[in-house]
Amino acid sequence: MHSAAFRLGVREALGVPGGVLAASYLGFGALGYANDVSVWMVVASTLTIWALPGQLVMIDMWKIGAPTVAIALAVMLTNARFLPMTVTLMPVLRHRDHRAWVYYLAAQCIAMSSWVICMRRGPDMPAEQRVAFLLGLTCGFLSIGACAGAVGYYIAGSIPAPMQIGMVFLAPVYFCVFLIVEIRSRLAAVALACGGIAWPLFYLLTPQWSVLLAGFVGGTLAFALHKSLERAHG
Repeated sequence: MHSAAFRLGVREALGVPGGVLAASYLGFGALGYANDVSVWMVVASTLTIWALPGQLVMIDMWKIGAPTVAIALAVMLTNARFLPMTVTLMPVLRHRDHRAWVYYLAAQCIAMSSWVICMRRGPDMPAEQRVAFLLGLTCGFLSIGACAGAVGYYIAGSIPAPMQIGMVFLAPVYFCVFLIVEIRSRLAAVALACGGIAWPLFYLLTPQWSVLLAGFVGGTLAFALHKSLERAHG
């Protein structure tokens, strides 16, 4: 039963999400080549960091000669955005038959695409199969990302620089579109609207902290507005 859920996760990864991911990592591989990063580092960073923004930070800091410790800390801080995703997904994955170490393993598998898909598909699946589904998704995505990164590295000469950057940003665009399509509650709609409005405003004030501030202020404002609407219609 769990093997069937694992295979279902792999098949899900090989669909449209995997295609978007492959295009993004083709661009990442080409950027790695342009910045004198070895193909092995492109593949290894995909398998270990498993987050394109963190990998882009790694390449950027590598290019300027930053110390290894500074690169590691920067990547860790960049990937801290997965903490809220993990907190919201764990109750969906929880089942009484799973041991504690299973959740630690599952937490390492959470990325942007897998979080969106599991939040959408998980509630409709038997609880005991959800972790296996997530593991299948992750194995599929990791394989696609690693292979596409290597291919992008070796065909970098045939990909124009603007296209390389554009391909890298396909994944965030897909993520935003997916979130808009999957809005099923008023709170989600209000939160997405507040975040979308807050980010450009904070970017004008402080580009370095705009994403963090927009998430905190926009999310807090969305929660307050949602509560006010509930009381008004209560």
